[in-house]
Amino acid sequence: MTEYYLVDVKSITSTTPRSNFKVDQLETLAQSILATGALLSPLILKQTGAETYEVLAGDLEYYAAVRAKELDPRKGEMVNAFVIPPKQQEAAVEQAALLSPNPQPTPTSDQPTPAATPAPSGNSDLRITNLESRLDEAIRDLKRSQDREINRLEQTVNDLKAQLPQRVEPLDAFNNLSLPELAQKLASANVRGKTAERMLKGIEQERKKAKFKSFTDIVERVDGLGDKRMLAIIDTWSGLY
Repeated sequence: MTEYYLVDVKSITSTTPRSNFKVDQLETLAQSILATGALLSPLILKQTGAETYEVLAGDLEYYAAVRAKELDPRKGEMVNAFVIPPKQQEAAVEQAALLSPNPQPTPTSDQPTPAATPAPSGNSDLRITNLESRLDEAIRDLKRSQDREINRLEQTVNDLKAQLPQRVEPLDAFNNLSLPELAQKLASANVRGKTAERMLKGIEQERKKAKFKSFTDIVERVDGLGDKRMLAIIDTWSGLY
């Protein structure tokens, strides 16, 4: 059964020389592979070992993938390919030839230039249409993936913000915090024990009568809370959330 894989480029070989293809053609296709994140016309491979493969069809695409790996070893490390079982290899090569006529090799200086043979226009048009369709779909997939990642990051940021304790201004703390919460904040300013108990009792009694209007008001109404201690509490609480 034919399987679709991501295959390590370095595990693939080709019997067709790289020199058969134009440098600028390989460069352009390599840049396209890196831009889209995939080879839109997968290689047709046969397995030659436990983790080795040989190109059955798609030598141009293979060497473009090699060039993409040379340009960006991380992004170009893997290439998408069909791995064809032995019994289906002949049929796979025939199908690939029908869908994608082999590009003409670039003649060397000592070789005569072959007569140009026009490729069947129907096959060429079909290949271009297929490539355009795959490219459009790949771009849509990338955009959907990017949108999902942005939404995930935004949700993560919002969750982290929700976990942050809210800042409480010192005067609001004296007026609104419960006694246990106020005791914790007094402890953070090194006010503990009987001093804290006496202070909490005074704060509870006074704020039942009326809200504290200022720090001076607190000092005047709460026993045991002098100017120096109030300044120390304010300095400590101003840095807490």
